[in-house]
Amino acid sequence: MGDSIQSKHWIMVSTLGIVWGSTFLFIELALQGITPLWLTSARIVFAAAITSVIWLKRGRVLFINRDTAWLRLGIIGITSTALPFQLISWGQQYVTSSFAGLAMASMPLFVLPLAYFFNTNETLDKSKFIGLIIGFLGIIILFSPNFSLEDNTSTLVTFGKLACVLAAFCYASNSILMRKLPSIDPVGLAAVTLLIGSIWVVAWAFAIEGPPPSINTETLLILILLGFLPTAMANLIRVVLIREAGPVFLGIANYIIPLWAAMVGALVLKESLSIEFYLAATITIAGIYISQMKALATLVRSFKQ
Repeated sequence: MGDSIQSKHWIMVSTLGIVWGSTFLFIELALQGITPLWLTSARIVFAAAITSVIWLKRGRVLFINRDTAWLRLGIIGITSTALPFQLISWGQQYVTSSFAGLAMASMPLFVLPLAYFFNTNETLDKSKFIGLIIGFLGIIILFSPNFSLEDNTSTLVTFGKLACVLAAFCYASNSILMRKLPSIDPVGLAAVTLLIGSIWVVAWAFAIEGPPPSINTETLLILILLGFLPTAMANLIRVVLIREAGPVFLGIANYIIPLWAAMVGALVLKESLSIEFYLAATITIAGIYISQMKALATLVRSFKQ
């Protein structure tokens, strides 16, 4: 686990940060040619097909022993991809890709109190508590009336922001649920959760948006890219990193995501970022660092051994 960090792990975590940070750009581009729920459906169904093929070739192993947890696995299937992807795709109709990237990076701020509340042996010491307060102050700044990421100040913008933050909360809840799973094959876990997520998103897309719309070639290519890179490939890399390097090391991606999302948003989409954005980003990332400071120090010490 975290005691054998190699150069390949640094490449993998950097790749994840860049891929996930770029996701919001491609979602914004895709939304120009497809509705949000069908965007999510196409992305997850494509990723489910890829990971399922890999899983089948590996022997279709899921639970390692007789212990099973199908109900919990079903909830994870919804909270790991389906629901947060829906929230992000809907929310990005009203907020910029830079905002979405920063909102996603706030996920560790939700993990700590959830882990403490659900008794997962997580302690909430002074540094973690201070980090949480500082980090959530950054999130509050994102919602302030003076925070002008968008020209539109309608209620829908507020709901769009809330949707992105709720997506981060979904990922945090999912990480807690995954800790309580019995011994399980990681590739099988990725495949099955995406299959469960596919059923959820397609059902909601039909119910709310009707039959899938016709799309142009450019939108189709973006959907394929979204399904392959940030969903299927990133999910598999994430599984390998957690198994080989540990969840704390994986958390390094949270420092890359908002910076990369802001950079590509400004360069490609010409998004203008206010002083409030930089202030919120600095405070939020500082809060995440302070809350994880001891765990990161332990990780650094493990590199030297």
